[in-house]
Formats: sequence, C-alpha cells, structure tokens
Amino acid sequence: MDEQVRAFMTARVPFWRTLGFSLVSASEEGAILEGEYRRELSQNDVLHGGVLASLIDSACACAAIARTYPDAYATTINLQISYVRAVTSGRLRAEGTCVSAGRRVLFCEARVFNEDGALVGSGSSQLLRVPLPAGRSGA
Repeated sequence: MDEQVRAFMTARVPFWRTLGFSLVSASEEGAILEGEYRRELSQNDVLHGGVLASLIDSACACAAIARTYPDAYATTINLQISYVRAVTSGRLRAEGTCVSAGRRVLFCEARVFNEDGALVGSGSSQLLRVPLPAGRSGA
C-alpha cells in the first residue's frame, strides 16, 4: 500500500517539486515528507512560514489519504500551525499521523524537525474525505 499511495500522491501534487518536497513514506501508521531550506523560499534569509505550513499540510494530507486510499482522497478544510524556531539552513523532516478517521472528516497532526532533530514547527488539520471516481485511484 505504501508504494501505491506514494506514487498516487507524487503524481498528483506537482507543487511539491516547486518546493523541493519528497514523500518518503505514507502508510496507515503515518507519512514522512522531507524538504530542504533554499534561499529562494525564504524571507529575510529565514524559510518562509508558508513553506513550512505547506510541509505540515502535506504531511497531514498524506497520513489521511493513506487511510482512505484507494476509495477516497482527502482535502484540507482547516489547518492550524505553530512555528517553533526559525529555519535558516539544512534539511527538514515532517512526520504526519492521522489520529482519527471519521466517515467524513479525518483529524491529523504533523511535526517538522530540522536535521539536528529539533522541532521547528507543528500543526493539526481536519480533512474532508472525497470519494475517488472509479478508475481515478491508479497512479
């Protein structure tokens, strides 16, 4: 299942290439995405908060979709972000989990760590389950 979800998500979110994100794994246990600080994604030489929010949102979404795939997709309907420390260099690792999967809404959390293992941000999201039309689940 992990490889199917990875292929599905990577093919359908070209935005990740722009930000330099890669989906390392996605399963019912959770999702891991990685990225790296790049100056063109910064503001005043600090990673832009929107990039970190996108990493958190994506980790939550992948964790949710790993719970619903291949029957349904999930789209964010609410996102809360906490910024813990500035990112000025290095690699980032986002770890997302789906803490509750209801019939219509999934509740997820994600934490992002720098390459030293320090927490740089966290967030939670609620995602709406969206059924996939027949034949749309293949990567």
